[in-house]
Amino acid sequence: MLPITGHVQTSLVDFPEKIATLFFFSGCNLRCPYCHNSSLFEVPPQEKWLSRDYIISDIQKRLKFIDGVSFSGGETSLYEELIDLVKEIKERFGIDVKIDSNGLKPEFIEKILPYLSYIAIDIKTTPDLYGELGCKLPKKEVEQKLLATKELLEKQTNAKVEYRTTMYPKLVESYERLCKMADFIPENAVYYLQRFICDNAYSAEAKASESYSMEQLERMAMEMRRITKRDKIFVRTYLQ
Repeated sequence: MLPITGHVQTSLVDFPEKIATLFFFSGCNLRCPYCHNSSLFEVPPQEKWLSRDYIISDIQKRLKFIDGVSFSGGETSLYEELIDLVKEIKERFGIDVKIDSNGLKPEFIEKILPYLSYIAIDIKTTPDLYGELGCKLPKKEVEQKLLATKELLEKQTNAKVEYRTTMYPKLVESYERLCKMADFIPENAVYYLQRFICDNAYSAEAKASESYSMEQLERMAMEMRRITKRDKIFVRTYLQ
């Protein structure tokens, strides 16, 4: 079984241009201070997991109302069994599937990519600061894994590629850092700067932090487009 512990039956915002049903994994290999899904960090007892039969039957029941299935977390790439589940969904229903990931397991992404229509990678900051996110990997290994994921996603033609960064000021404090992060983002990706919202943040420090204003984020996106010569860089916010 997979530690899928949450389900949003219908989402209009998680899968771009799709009406999707959304499943959440528990378990994560990071501890981002700004995370608003920190209840998913730890894996609960198995009796709280949604069964594979439930997931398949629920998708089948909603086929008339949805055109996508999305898996988020937590961290999806921790669970190899997801590859087989996504393959079954594609083969049985022919419906589009999206996953969210932090991109730190390129070997998983390589295996699941043939079955995806969309993949969204959260790039947090530059590799030297991943230790502040609870990452146990050394900087060089973080760098290698993010570059391997970038290379995989640049080569494939199967799935649409999104990268995004939650703009927590402590970890993304300058244009210089943003532009260094662009080295790990594929040319074919759409890149979103997402507004950090302190409500429900994991750490006390993040809860007490201020976010960038929308005007600041728009200036950052504009300046990043200018410096990197990339045009698919935007600001995204679902909250006011």
